[in-house]
Amino acid sequence: MRIYWQDGKITSSILDTKTAAGLGFFDGMHLGHQAIAAQVVELGASLRVTSVLVTFDRHPLSIVKPQAVPPLLTTPAERRRYMWELGIQAVAELVFDERLARLSPEEFIREVLVGKLNVAAVAAGEDFTFGHEGRGTTAFLRQEGRRWGIESVVTVPPVLVGGEKVSSTRIRGLLQAGDVEAAARLLGHPYRLAGPVIRGEGRGRRLGFPTANIGIEETRLVPRDGVYAVTVREMPVEDGEKPTGQQESVGVLSISSKPTFRGEGQTVEVHLLDHEGDYYGKHLEISFHRFLRPIRKFASSDELRKQIAVDVAAVRSLFAKGPPSSGSSFPAEKIYSL
Repeated sequence: MRIYWQDGKITSSILDTKTAAGLGFFDGMHLGHQAIAAQVVELGASLRVTSVLVTFDRHPLSIVKPQAVPPLLTTPAERRRYMWELGIQAVAELVFDERLARLSPEEFIREVLVGKLNVAAVAAGEDFTFGHEGRGTTAFLRQEGRRWGIESVVTVPPVLVGGEKVSSTRIRGLLQAGDVEAAARLLGHPYRLAGPVIRGEGRGRRLGFPTANIGIEETRLVPRDGVYAVTVREMPVEDGEKPTGQQESVGVLSISSKPTFRGEGQTVEVHLLDHEGDYYGKHLEISFHRFLRPIRKFASSDELRKQIAVDVAAVRSLFAKGPPSSGSSFPAEKIYSL
């Protein structure tokens, strides 16, 4: 287990402090997760204990049912960054291995929540389960927790958008359909991908629209192939949790296998408007704002060049008043009232 603290410390224990803990995997840190985090912050303040979100170093299905592991909406570092913005003081990242998966609900409470995390209060979604085969529920935790000094167990109701529950599964479906605007409404922020700039074939530069090719982790969800309006900012290579503070740039991003040039394999490449420079070796974060058009094969490079010019004009029009703020607006009072 590793404990990540908001001030940058990393420890192996909770440092002799009682905690209010939110439980979940928190992939995407969407509106439903934000409601849990807001409840944890409130519990921490009222009980004068440390607010902690308890999560895992990998998706639990990677051990329980490996063939069913979904593509991820966030990396652990990205999740932590969203958590800090919500006022969470520490993140406990448990190693999800076969031993942890075999713990009974009683053992999970005794060994992990009480023994390792000194939990005084818990908040979790109504569908959260824990322990071997998911037998533990918040109702069970409320009943058994009192024996171990857990004073309060809060079941956080689901957040509904458009009459449907906000969930990571629903967001994945929207992104796989290219509906990045609907996904952003459920996330509470634009969907983001980050990675190092890697060497490409240089075709964009020859067309007059140089691009930065982004290397994306295999575990991450890449939206549907297409052309998108995006904003881009540089991230420090050594720490994916903290952006440089540099202003976001506007860009046109393509996700495709380059059918015009008989490409093989999916590429993610972005043309930054009004920016010239060498981005190789840098780490860029992409925020998706709008799906512009599907990928199609063009009869010639000239036709493709003309279409890219149309795409650039569309993005300029969309961001005519400047790119949106790069920060995630996460006031706890607003989230908790959802």
